[in-house]
Amino acid sequence: MDTKLKKSKPFTAWLCFFLAVSIMIGLLITVFAGLGYSGGNWEVLKAPFTDYKNSTAFKQRTADYYGRLFSLVADPSTYDAGYIETTKRFLDNEGENLKYYAVNKNNNFLVQNITPKPSSLSDSGKTPALPAGYSYCWYFDGEKLRVIDHGEPIDIQRRDSSYQGIFHGYKYNITPIYLSNIQVMLAVKDNLVENPYAHSKYYGDQQFLSIIGWIYTGLLVLGLLLLVFAIINRPSKREFDRKLASWMGQMWMEVKLVFSLLVLMFFGGVAYSYYPGWDDPVLVDILLNATLTSCMIIACFWWFYLILIDLIVHGKGFFTHNAINSLLTGYKKYEKRYPWQKLMLKRAYMLVAAEAVLAIISVIFVLTALGSGGSALLLAFLIAGAGIYLIYRYLKRYEETISDLGNLMDHIELIKNGDMGTKLEVAEDADIYPAVQNLNYIQEGMGIAVAEKMKSERMKIDLITNVSHDLKTPLTSIISYVDLLNKEDGLPEHVNDYIKILAQKSEHLKNLIQDLFDLSKASSNNLPLDMETIDLARLAKQALADMEEPIAASGLTFRINIPDEPIYIISDGKKLYRVLENLIMNTLKYSLSGSRVFVDLTVDSKEVLATIKNTANYEMTFDEDEILQRFVRGDKSRSSEGSGLGLSIAQTFTEVCGGKFSVKIDGDLFKVELRFETGSES
Repeated sequence: MDTKLKKSKPFTAWLCFFLAVSIMIGLLITVFAGLGYSGGNWEVLKAPFTDYKNSTAFKQRTADYYGRLFSLVADPSTYDAGYIETTKRFLDNEGENLKYYAVNKNNNFLVQNITPKPSSLSDSGKTPALPAGYSYCWYFDGEKLRVIDHGEPIDIQRRDSSYQGIFHGYKYNITPIYLSNIQVMLAVKDNLVENPYAHSKYYGDQQFLSIIGWIYTGLLVLGLLLLVFAIINRPSKREFDRKLASWMGQMWMEVKLVFSLLVLMFFGGVAYSYYPGWDDPVLVDILLNATLTSCMIIACFWWFYLILIDLIVHGKGFFTHNAINSLLTGYKKYEKRYPWQKLMLKRAYMLVAAEAVLAIISVIFVLTALGSGGSALLLAFLIAGAGIYLIYRYLKRYEETISDLGNLMDHIELIKNGDMGTKLEVAEDADIYPAVQNLNYIQEGMGIAVAEKMKSERMKIDLITNVSHDLKTPLTSIISYVDLLNKEDGLPEHVNDYIKILAQKSEHLKNLIQDLFDLSKASSNNLPLDMETIDLARLAKQALADMEEPIAASGLTFRINIPDEPIYIISDGKKLYRVLENLIMNTLKYSLSGSRVFVDLTVDSKEVLATIKNTANYEMTFDEDEILQRFVRGDKSRSSEGSGLGLSIAQTFTEVCGGKFSVKIDGDLFKVELRFETGSES
């Protein structure tokens, strides 16, 4: 499970980075589209977060309706009946959200959906009486346009009125005398409602902006959170970048360049065809088209992002992995079918043949260019350039081969002088790479043989000193660093498990090395002893008490028969304690589950006998002498931990402490006996 999580973490980090950047780019494009259209009017950014009737989007939609209505009534003779009907239907789609009245007294052209005619429209400069529930209107009285909200006129010329710049495609191209006979009034319902018979753009814009505001806010928060997560997991994200770069690196450079050109051409064409243009005054349409454009920009961005990481990761390899080099690589694989001598000759022949073919084709194109023009001449130059490039590649390869041959000869000289450690390194695609590898293998074999001989000689010199220097010192460092790791806070659970295993194994190795030291010292009579009179009964009870916890956990039943009175012997208490500890641990490892272990201590006038008996949990197919040899374990399957030194150490320590050690096997019964001469209390 942990391994799967580790493998998925780079993808998760990169996916969060991808989503965060895509969201941020989309939001920025939408912001710039709104600001660019409005001429830098920051009020457009407030539209999704303010009341729709106070937003720039509402004013733009009203300006669109008013412009259509004014253009229609200003000179209806320029439009056919179909256009007039279409415009009226466009306005009537709003249903009761829009009330309008427009008249051209010059030709008595009238369009309206207000019945009867509103009062005060005939009085120039007067505020018209609006229908109930319609307190917002645009009114042209023959002289100027006025915007009225709840009976109060709005100064639309002020820059802070939000009315600046919403008449992009509308201008009064009519003489003032003719305008004086035109009256246009357009009123909007205070509470916008849905038109059940047609699509109301007012109502649709209001619903859209109320939703898009929350969407933009949610996307911004989500994008920031994903970006923070991606920044925190930068190493994992870079790891997945390298995987993407590896995937991109499989494509030829020419394919990536051509596809990049196609991406740019497609983006430019589609973006231009979907761009709403500066004559469209509606912010909602700008947002919708900006969303589509942002998707194309995001796709374009990520394609060039892949190109960038491919270039960063592969560096020069980005350019060298091209069609020509791939063809040459394929030819090299073909060359490997031949011996080295024939390969070099065949390469020269192939170069001559390729140059001849390219020269003929180039001449043909030159002759064609004399009659057809420059396109054929350009192809001739390209083919000639390819021929020159092939010559350059051949000479460069020849130079590399000569250099590698020189290095090979120098390396042979080094081997002759006894240098077995330095290896010759050449590129894997070098012509002499197989020969270099064979020479390295020969050198490695000679080095191993020499090292084995030297190792055998060193093992004959002072075993204890060498083991102490080569094993104990680095092991102490390992244990120290494992202890430091164990004190670190905030590590993952699986890392703490690894540290525990390292601690257990290093401690086991430490004990094994210490056993080997002690055994070697004891065998060579270099083990220091502190011989004194000790109470063997008390020592045995102490050893059993100290191991009470593992004894209880083993599930074994210990039958202990140790006298209460002291039993004195002359021995080294620490070494003898080690013997008893080894023997008890041996029974815990190799006793049959649920069986009984017998520990007896008897004494007569001359001898003390300590006996430990247990039933083995494996078939004992060995004899008493074999099990006492070093590094021999009774459990052939080696399913339990152990070094094979426990009994050997116990025997050696018992003997140097003045006792006798013996093992007896009877079927599945394993019995160890320790014998000491009795001593007196000093």
